[in-house]
Amino acid sequence: MIDSFLFLFTGIIGIVTLALMLRFYKSNPFCNLFLILVLSIVSIRFFIHGSYNLGLQTVLKPDRGLLSILFLIIVPSSYLYYKNLVFQINTFNYKDLKHLIFIIFLFVINSIDGLRDSFIFYFGSYTNFFLISIFLVFYLTLIFRLLSKNIWFQKILLLNNSHFKLIKNWTFYFFTIHVLSSFAVLASLYIEIKSGETPSGKSMAVFLLFFWIFLFFKILISPEILFGLPILNKTLLRFNDTISENNETLKPITDNWVLETKCAKSNQDQKLEEKITKNISSYIQEVDKLSLEEHIFRNQKTSQNNIAEKLGVPTSHIVYLFKYHSKASFSEYRMQSRIKDAIELINEGFLNNETFESLAFTTGFSSYNPFFIAFKKITTFSPQDYIKVNKI
Repeated sequence: MIDSFLFLFTGIIGIVTLALMLRFYKSNPFCNLFLILVLSIVSIRFFIHGSYNLGLQTVLKPDRGLLSILFLIIVPSSYLYYKNLVFQINTFNYKDLKHLIFIIFLFVINSIDGLRDSFIFYFGSYTNFFLISIFLVFYLTLIFRLLSKNIWFQKILLLNNSHFKLIKNWTFYFFTIHVLSSFAVLASLYIEIKSGETPSGKSMAVFLLFFWIFLFFKILISPEILFGLPILNKTLLRFNDTISENNETLKPITDNWVLETKCAKSNQDQKLEEKITKNISSYIQEVDKLSLEEHIFRNQKTSQNNIAEKLGVPTSHIVYLFKYHSKASFSEYRMQSRIKDAIELINEGFLNNETFESLAFTTGFSSYNPFFIAFKKITTFSPQDYIKVNKI
C-alpha cells in the first residue's frame, strides 16, 4: 500500500513538474522535446502504477512483458536531450529516429513466437538481459563522452563561473540518475528472469521511484532549470538577480598557463626544458602581451612561427610552451584570443558603424561563419544575442 501511494505521489509530482516546464517551454533552452518525452513517460508510468494498485482506476494497467520494452525509449531520448542541450539544437532531426532501431528490433524478436526457439535466444530469457545491458552501457558511454568533452572538462569557455557550475552540476546530477536507474533496471530484469517471472524491470521499481522523485524536486527548487538557465538564453536573465548585483560579465579564462609541469617528456623535450625553464614566465607574459595588447591574431596566418619571430626565439620554444605549459592547444588559445578581441571591440562600439562580417575579418577570421561558430562555442551566445545580453 505504501509503495503504491509513493508511486502515485511521484507520478503527480512529475506531472506538476512537467506542466510547469511546458508553460515556459519556448523560452527555456534548458528544456527540449526529449526531456519532455522522458519526464512524460516516467511520470505517467508511475501515476498509472500507483493509481491502479490503489484502486483509483481500473482502465489503465501497469504494463508487464512485451510492452515494457517500449519504455526503453527513455534511454536514447536522454542522450538526445543532452546532445540538444550541449549544442543548443532547437529543431527535430528525422535522422534521430535511428535511435529507435534497437528498440524495434528487440520488440519484434520478442513478439514473434517462432524466434523464441531460434539461435537469437541461445541463452533463453537471459538474451534480453544481455541485449539490454549492452544497449544501456552503449548509451551511458555516449552520454559520458558527450558531457565530459563539452561540459565537465571543457577548458576554454568564456562563462560566468556561477552559471557554468549550474549547468555542470545539473548534467552531472541527471547523469547520475540515469546510471543508478540503469543499474536498478538491470537488477530487476535479472531477478525476474531468474525467478521465472515475466520480465518488466519493476522488481526494484521502488529504487527507481526515489531516484526520480529526487530529480523532480531538484527541478522544482531550481528556477534556472525549471524556467530556463540564463547562460543559455538572454531572455531569462531576469531570473538571476546575482548577475546585476555582482555586476558580473562574461570574462575569458585567465589561468591558461601552468608554470610547473610533471608530464612525461621525450629526451629531446627534456634537453629543451633544461635550456628554457628559466624563461617560461617571460615567454608567457610576452605571448599574452602579443595576444591581448598587440592583437597578433588579427592576422589570419598567425602561427607559432610568427610568435617565435616576434619574440626572437626558436619556434621549438613556443611549441614546447603550448605543449607543456598551456591548458589549451595553440589553435584553441588563438581562437579564444580572437573572440576576446571581438568582445572588446563590441564593447567599444565597433558595430555602431561596422557589420558582423567586418568584425570577423578584423579579428582574424576568414569569414563570418567560422567566427559565428567560434563565438557561440566559447560564449554559448551568438554575437547578436551577446549584444542583447549586454544591453539587458
